[in-house]
Amino acid sequence: MKIRIAAALSGLALTVVGCATSDGTSPHTQTTAVRVVNAYGQPVDVLVDGVLAVSSVAPGKVDTAAFGAGTHTVALRAAGVTTTGLQVQAAAGSVPTVVALRFGASLAASAIGDTNAIVPAGATKVRVLHLAPNAGEIQVARTQPDWLQPPLIGWKIPFLYDSVSINDPLANPYYQSTVGSWDVRVWLKPSQDSLGWNGATARATFTLNSGEKRTVLVLDKAGGGIELSVID
Repeated sequence: MKIRIAAALSGLALTVVGCATSDGTSPHTQTTAVRVVNAYGQPVDVLVDGVLAVSSVAPGKVDTAAFGAGTHTVALRAAGVTTTGLQVQAAAGSVPTVVALRFGASLAASAIGDTNAIVPAGATKVRVLHLAPNAGEIQVARTQPDWLQPPLIGWKIPFLYDSVSINDPLANPYYQSTVGSWDVRVWLKPSQDSLGWNGATARATFTLNSGEKRTVLVLDKAGGGIELSVID
């Protein structure tokens, strides 16, 4: 997947490149999609080729707009805010992820890039992205297949919402381990520090096979707090 990022543009163009299938059928009969993550803090509409595809994706939620393979224009729109975006190229059948972000007081958009995404045989990789603009600083800890017992392994400190460095592999790295179970837990700082490992209010556990990777999204939760969503 080739990704070109441009912050705060006047439109979000998603180019889906069709390709011939093994049975000779038209690629336009295939289905592809874009996954949209609302990390903006207000409802966001998704438009495909100028037509409303998904209405009012709630803050902190993940939704998907599907369409046939080919070339399409996708735009994000929030009430009172001009459409913003970037250009993404993806092969038919792939599901690129676009995030609606808060950039100051403005709506911005970014594709989640596959930085450092190659996973060696016998290994797995996981990263965590802070996409909860209302959460402030968070604390993230994990166990992983080759380190299943305390002491816990922390993520970066401080861990703040940062719409600029979402695709910076140094700011948001993948961590590598062996095949098996990952357990990622998140707390709000400083209000939840005393809850401890077993008191984490946001948790994601999953098992990965050889060569697999996941991205854990920290999102605002309706009514307050945070929740996690795990994507490929």
